[in-house]
Amino acid sequence: MIIDCDTHFMPRDAFDRVPGALAALRPVVKLDENGIYTNLDFPGRPPKLPSATPLGAPGTGAEYPGMVDMEARVKDYVEMGIERTCLLAQFSGWWSYLIEPELATAMAHSWNLSVLDLMKKYPRHVSGIALVALQAPEAATREMAWAKENGFGGVALDKVFPVHAHAYSEGLGSQRQLWPFFRAAENLDVPVFLHTVQHGHRVSNSPWFQKDGLDLFAPNEGQMSLVSLFTSGLLDEFSKLKFIFTEAGTEFIMPLVDRLDRTFGSAIVDYDNEDATPFFRGRGPKHGDENLQRARALNPLDLYLEKNKHPASHYFKKNFFFTIETEEPGLPDAIHFLGADRFLFATDYPHDDPGGAMKFRDVQLLADNQRVTEEDKERLRHENAREFLGLG
Repeated sequence: MIIDCDTHFMPRDAFDRVPGALAALRPVVKLDENGIYTNLDFPGRPPKLPSATPLGAPGTGAEYPGMVDMEARVKDYVEMGIERTCLLAQFSGWWSYLIEPELATAMAHSWNLSVLDLMKKYPRHVSGIALVALQAPEAATREMAWAKENGFGGVALDKVFPVHAHAYSEGLGSQRQLWPFFRAAENLDVPVFLHTVQHGHRVSNSPWFQKDGLDLFAPNEGQMSLVSLFTSGLLDEFSKLKFIFTEAGTEFIMPLVDRLDRTFGSAIVDYDNEDATPFFRGRGPKHGDENLQRARALNPLDLYLEKNKHPASHYFKKNFFFTIETEEPGLPDAIHFLGADRFLFATDYPHDDPGGAMKFRDVQLLADNQRVTEEDKERLRHENAREFLGLG
């Protein structure tokens, strides 16, 4: 069995169940004479923000009938040799945490109802990954509980949290107003998919980072948000949370974790020492407040000192899963570093972007990889996914 843990879908009736007066503001899916998804009208679309560069609808891969037609998708999956798919939304051109919360909550539930119909019609093929409007945390928590009750395999969040108050995004772990949502995800045992939502409000879109190519040097905002899940103390507070980090590949993991592990417990910066380097900010439990000179610190002590109780590798091996790119040369090294139980097969179907360009070859590429053992391949193909999807 092969389970594809990152795919995208736009039901034709995705927003037909938005109720009452909100229905006039809902997105309307546009199809051409051949039933291909071509565009989307969205009267309730939030205003554009300066320096934001959102992708428009329909997004890459829309030329495949399987973007909107489950029968066509099943036929493609037979050709690809894949038996089950985790359905995430086709986010491009409409989904954003900038949408008015009541409308976003109604849109998410309508999309989920459409996917629930598909789960009932194609029980062998479809595991729904529910959409939640995180700009309304209490409503998102209720939607997650409903999704769990109705057999969804997880919920999908943007990797970062861009809202009107901070449109260039902030790390998810740093948002204390979201912690009740994560507490509920732990209590319900709901896996959380972290996916890039292409509405463009990104640190890397800031002119500060684009100037003179500094966006090539600046940390990836999705990775910063991932790290915030443990440096904020979130994963010490809710240690059973499970996050699936999608479409980032695996080659970034070793250098990132190695650097974070080496800095764990290092001496903290003395801001009165001109020679102090800011690259090593101690995270260990041995540091007393008296060792930190506050003269030049920009933030209060409780915000400056990271709150994770363990090295980064602890959380990467316990709380995180990563979808793979089968063509990555470094995949076997990442598997050896973290263990095969941390990785999930994915094609990014039907996208044609770099994450999905190999979708019709991914099964064979994994089968042909001689540096990955057959036992590990089976974990990647289906065993890890079966466990958190509750498939037995």
